[in-house]
Amino acid sequence: MIVRLICLSVCFALLVGCAQNSGGGRKYQEKDSQIEPDNSPAMLNVKMGVAYFARKDYEVAIEKFKRALSHNRRLAIAHSGIATVYNAMNAQVDAARHYKLSVKHAPNDPVILNNYGTFLCQTGEYLEAVEYYKKTLANPFYKTPETAHENAGVCLMKAGEHESAETHFRKALAKNPNMPISLYNMVIISAGKGESMKARAFIQRLEGLTQLDEKLLKVAYQVEKKMGNDRAAKHYLAQLKRMKKS
Repeated sequence: MIVRLICLSVCFALLVGCAQNSGGGRKYQEKDSQIEPDNSPAMLNVKMGVAYFARKDYEVAIEKFKRALSHNRRLAIAHSGIATVYNAMNAQVDAARHYKLSVKHAPNDPVILNNYGTFLCQTGEYLEAVEYYKKTLANPFYKTPETAHENAGVCLMKAGEHESAETHFRKALAKNPNMPISLYNMVIISAGKGESMKARAFIQRLEGLTQLDEKLLKVAYQVEKKMGNDRAAKHYLAQLKRMKKS
């Protein structure tokens, strides 16, 4: 659930950026059908839809995105926006329909592709999701490749493809060394391969960013026991016991 909520927030943050960055007289443009001035009725409604979504006023957000689509039914960012709202409301049939339309109308837009990939990963289409993340990463102008790499890694972990997932997590961390989800999964991967020293290093990096959850505390305990560090193992065991009591 935590990962799903993080994915949703990241997905919509990218959409917000796409809407906001169209200011200053610029246009939202993917191909001919996607040329849309930032002050047009369609884009103004997209921005309002994003704002209402941020307030969790989903019904009004949907109304604004629908109004945007009434002005331009091919506007991919509006389809992606309303799909994200539907997804947050667990209306996955409607979400899927609009995500597919967003990709149809903007097949090369990395934000649109990343958003659809995130939806596919959330609905269990892990390997198909990874293909959309790869399409996202193929665009050299995509501003946050570490996000797409991390998303691809999460999907591959869910698909049981840990080796391929590791490649993506390492690439994500090479771009941004402080990504909790990537660090978390690198702990799991390293410990699973018996690479205790690497697992310890990732645990220490993660501890500098956030509190370890129950699963990671158990892994940290096992790693330290395996390495013969009883003092550190007892430290993690004590944390685990306190967490279970609370």
